Amino acid sequence: MRSTRATRAVLAMWESRADALLSEADVEAALHAQGVQVNRVTVYRLLDRLAAAGVLRRSVDAARVARYGRSVPGAARQADAAAHFECADCHSAFRLGGEGGGGGEPLQAALLQLRQALAASGLQGRAIDVAVTGLCQDCSSAGPSRNAPSA
Repeated sequence: MRSTRATRAVLAMWESRADALLSEADVEAALHAQGVQVNRVTVYRLLDRLAAAGVLRRSVDAARVARYGRSVPGAARQADAAAHFECADCHSAFRLGGEGGGGGEPLQAALLQLRQALAASGLQGRAIDVAVTGLCQDCSSAGPSRNAPSA
């Protein structure tokens, strides 16, 4: 992979926000805000290449939008497991079990147990992607959810 200005700028996005899950539109807007002029197809291809190389991890949220986050190091990376949280109100998304993402070691241990249970059943799970939808701390303290079912 070539080290272009766009590649360096995309990788830098996760240096300050390690647990961020960004959509293609988020990445494209951030690049344009930094003065990096790229088209949408270039951003898609770059994100796909970084995901294929294992630098980023691709997940699909409840709205079927692909979001990219930094790959998880260590035991969680070995199990290729990830857990994500998406707020039903503000649609902020972040990785669970990472820096500031909550859950930490207990969550990663649960994902590893799931991998082991699959193996004990004779199944070979290649990736585990757990998506949790709920209310983030800001939205839960703001009152009733805009997306809550009406009575």
